Amino acid sequence: MSRYVRRIRKLLYTGSASLLLCCTLSVLAEEAPTEQSSGLFGTAVPDPVVASKGMVTGTTGASAQQAGLQMLKAGGTAADAIVATAMNQICLAAGSWVSYAGIMNVVYYEAASGQVYNMNASFDTVEGETDPASIPQPDWSKGFKGMMLEPDGRNVLVPGFLKGADALVERFGKLGLQQVVEPALRCAAEGFTWNEGSVGQFTFRKDVLTRDPDTAAIFLKADGSEYVAGETFRQPALAQTLRNFAWLGADYIYRGTWAEKLVAKTQALGGKLSMADMRSYEVIWSDPVKADYHGYAVYVHGLPAAGGVNTVESLALADLAGLAGKPHYSQSAESLFWLARLTQVAIPLTYGGPAMGEALKMDLSYEARLIPETSARLWALIEAGNFPGVSPPNTTPTHSDGVVVVDAYGNMAAMVHSINTVSWGTNGLNIDGISIPDSAAIQIPAVVATVPGERLTDPTNPGLVMKDGKPYLGFASIGAGLHQRTTAALISVLDFGMSPQEAINAPAFGFQLLGGGEEGQTFGAGELSAEMITELAAMGLNIVENDSMRGYWIGIMIDPETGELIGGGPREFSIAMGGRAVGY
Repeated sequence: MSRYVRRIRKLLYTGSASLLLCCTLSVLAEEAPTEQSSGLFGTAVPDPVVASKGMVTGTTGASAQQAGLQMLKAGGTAADAIVATAMNQICLAAGSWVSYAGIMNVVYYEAASGQVYNMNASFDTVEGETDPASIPQPDWSKGFKGMMLEPDGRNVLVPGFLKGADALVERFGKLGLQQVVEPALRCAAEGFTWNEGSVGQFTFRKDVLTRDPDTAAIFLKADGSEYVAGETFRQPALAQTLRNFAWLGADYIYRGTWAEKLVAKTQALGGKLSMADMRSYEVIWSDPVKADYHGYAVYVHGLPAAGGVNTVESLALADLAGLAGKPHYSQSAESLFWLARLTQVAIPLTYGGPAMGEALKMDLSYEARLIPETSARLWALIEAGNFPGVSPPNTTPTHSDGVVVVDAYGNMAAMVHSINTVSWGTNGLNIDGISIPDSAAIQIPAVVATVPGERLTDPTNPGLVMKDGKPYLGFASIGAGLHQRTTAALISVLDFGMSPQEAINAPAFGFQLLGGGEEGQTFGAGELSAEMITELAAMGLNIVENDSMRGYWIGIMIDPETGELIGGGPREFSIAMGGRAVGY
């Protein structure tokens, strides 16, 4: 375990960051699986996991996946299991890269109705914050030193995770909130082993986590000393909050004592968050975005989010590029070249669509990007080499976790939950055991573009695939290269017949660096041959070997002939982080 931690800590202190990588350090080392690996970012190639009744796969937390499996074995639905898994991931993270005050987005297939649903429990902006452009934000030109901001309540948004958890269990669950919350409550009360990764994680953010007395009381022992590797880290304040949530539901968080404490704390730091903001928060049940792709129906996270739009658009562009008729990208420089080119479109358009649309004389709103004619015009620009290489506003770390579940009733669920900021945020706030992220600070352009009090857009893209009217594949992705990895994995599964694990084991696409330094398509170190890299360079595509810019994808497939569940977990995290598929 120590060599993996050393590699991660090197990334932390040298300033390399991704959506998840730099801060997912607190999982249980003793829960590591047994497959062979050359390291955290090495050549681990775990086999697909096969089960007959139910399955859970997640990006981190071996005991979190087991909590979900426990719900399935107890007769719970995919909704029960996915919430139990996600809540345990947060406990094991100690509120770092994911938080109960973060967001939750879910695409859900209900077997009884045959319908696919989309639940958006992302952040709401604050109604009283009328000048978000003036909210202090990190200076990323200074690297990690640039995110050491002074506490500021204006960068706190209205959280959605626990409202989403309550709503999902209420609508689709069988077990009830108390039973679903119990594994996370036990994790908080009984604790988990504080390992070398936990020590490195705390050391990295010590100044932030110790300046507020309420937060320091969570992360320091009673005598003020720090936890050392091998000790048990308990979260009694969190356990009590989860107990209250389990019995009283989301009203305790959004209308009760906890909300009052959050509002008082943020307002004392100049924030505009009010009890009215908390009381008015509701999840959005909307239609998922849908694409018909080569005999499959792909359902992804719906509007007002951007992630589903990005996925549907990339599949349309892949179709126009004819990638299904070319060799797999792992075997063909030409295929990889065009896959890289077409996936460079989404993130710049997510954050700069209106401005780019004006420059290109196109409507590049989210709605317009779902129209085939828009995809055709974009493909013409890409094919001619005329799509502008525009970098998004920032590539700051905005951490997440993913979960996919299939239950014995035939329901399927895919979730991404996130804090969309650096680990623990820059304020170092903690309300009764729940860490409070500063999620507005690194999303200023998106907050500015959102009407105060309304739902903030996000790039998460959990999704489901249907074949002949039946669920076929559930998937989720995280990381800086989540869009690139999702597109590559879907093509691998839907066009090349790979299992989810085979798609995961293929060379790992990462975020495409555009402007501001070294430019090129990132891939994990050593995942492409020298000959492939040379051939791509001759075609005009520079490959940057960069482990921290990866995307991480997970999935569960239902074999349409046998009904077997075939799952895949993130090979990069299978040993150090505990992410894997489990079933029964």
